[in-house]
Formats: sequence, structure tokens, C-alpha cells
Amino acid sequence: MISAQTSARQYQQAQFQTVDRGRLLLMMFDGGDRFLAEAERRLGSGDVPGFAQALSRAQAVIAELLATLDHRRGGEVARNLERLYRFMLDHLMEANLAKSARHVLQVRRVFGIIGGAYREILRDGTPRLDVA
Repeated sequence: MISAQTSARQYQQAQFQTVDRGRLLLMMFDGGDRFLAEAERRLGSGDVPGFAQALSRAQAVIAELLATLDHRRGGEVARNLERLYRFMLDHLMEANLAKSARHVLQVRRVFGIIGGAYREILRDGTPRLDVA
């Protein structure tokens, strides 16, 4: 018999495999924001291992966004996104070292701005998501 957890994992994998690129980016931004929020909560409650794990997950999302940039097609926009993603990764590393909620909050703000821009692009029907 398949467990509920296994079924949920299989459903999630199928969802990622069938979703269009724009929706996948939004799912990544939503997940990254959840991990950053979790890191803030964990640090606030004194759960340092949980804080580090949530930061690690957020860093993995940002690293994936960085790795998928298309510099050839994205030009200056891709270069600017690369700088922002690298800033966020560096800032989260500092957050982990200093156990700093301020650093996490700063990354969440930048991450939210970029994610909000993608949401707006998708809502307005502009199909230019080939840079990220």
C-alpha cells in the first residue's frame, strides 16, 4: 500500500514535470519565500539547527534560479539577476554565520521584489521569462 507521504511526493513530482516555465518559477519563488520565513521563525524560537536547514533550502532555490539564467537571451536583465542572486546567497551565508534575522529579512525583501515582478509579468501575459 502506498503511504500518503509517498503519494504526495509523487503528485508533487508530476506537478513539477507538467507545469509551464512561468508557473515553475513562481513555485520556486513561493518555496524560497516559505523557507526564508521558516528560517526567521526558527531563529526567533531559538531553533538554530532548524534555522540552518531552512536557510540551506532557501539557498538551494536561489542557486537553482542562478543556474537557470540564460545570459545569451537575457542580456542585461540576466546579468542584473545574477548579481542579485549572488548577493542573496552571500547574505544568507552571513545570516547563517551571524545568526542574523536582519540578513534574512533583507534577502526576503529582494526575493519578494523579484518574485512579484515575475507574478506581474505572468498576470499581464508578457511571455518574456526566458532569462531566469
